[in-house]
Amino acid sequence: MTSHVGKYQLIRQLAGGIVEDYLAKGADPRGFEKTLVLECLRPDMAENSEFVEMFLDEVRSAAQLTHPHIAQVFDFGEADGTYFLAREYIDGPSLSRLIRHAAAQRMTLPATLCARIISQACEGLAFAHDLTDPRTNQPLRLIHGCIRPDNILLSRQGMAKVVDFGTDRIRSRAPRSCYAYTPTEGEFAYSSFDELRSREGLDRRADVYSLGVVLYELLTARRPFESKSAWSLAQVILSEPMVPAERHRPDLPGALRAILVRALAKDRDQRYPDCHAFQADLEAFILSEGEPVTPQQVAQLIQQVTASDDPTVIAPGR
Repeated sequence: MTSHVGKYQLIRQLAGGIVEDYLAKGADPRGFEKTLVLECLRPDMAENSEFVEMFLDEVRSAAQLTHPHIAQVFDFGEADGTYFLAREYIDGPSLSRLIRHAAAQRMTLPATLCARIISQACEGLAFAHDLTDPRTNQPLRLIHGCIRPDNILLSRQGMAKVVDFGTDRIRSRAPRSCYAYTPTEGEFAYSSFDELRSREGLDRRADVYSLGVVLYELLTARRPFESKSAWSLAQVILSEPMVPAERHRPDLPGALRAILVRALAKDRDQRYPDCHAFQADLEAFILSEGEPVTPQQVAQLIQQVTASDDPTVIAPGR
């Protein structure tokens, strides 16, 4: 990769893979510079016209998503032979980084704060799920399909933002022959029963499930299903009941335990029908606790996490 992609100056690589993420700077015609993230299709993949078209279809849809809880896409296309998406840079940690910090510090995150973070992610996902084509008014049926703690970021202002809408689906749909494929536990840990059986016919309830796993992990620093290998984990998810969250955290309020059970139901007809319903129960739980969660509280937690990490080891947002 060169030091520039079109008008964007690459600063450093943040993540590799089929789609490579770079911290970058872009300048508008007036000379104003903006720090952003450039997600670039790997050069060898750009030689596959079918895959390029898939990439452009996904990022074209992502570019339509304008919401406070979804990272804004500013630009996409091709420059200097590189296919790219330019998105908002969130100068704060991912939920995976927050979970690692809490586990390392033996710190239990407040249940209401976890509920608010996931509620905000629900709001962003619900907006995407409901989006319609402005020309035909027909639903676009957008599904993130790869919700993980890695792609929910927290801004320093205390806002949760979903990132990698479209590009994470590209990563997951890449032909296995394009890279040395070794499945990881993380690949299956957030996959619903219906997704593991077949990727055909997935709907918004798949994102509900994945977000439920993220909430479980925020609350307990564990996952609802555990195994020693990726393949055996998939089998455990398909055949075993989840470990109740209260086993890891006995102090969880009953209302929040009930929310987790519904969000993580194996039968998707028993799951929340959409992120609106999931968010409504999370907000009702917060209200029932009588302790409002403010952006300042989330921002203070973010400051604590970022202050304790070595910035040379962990890049912002990851």
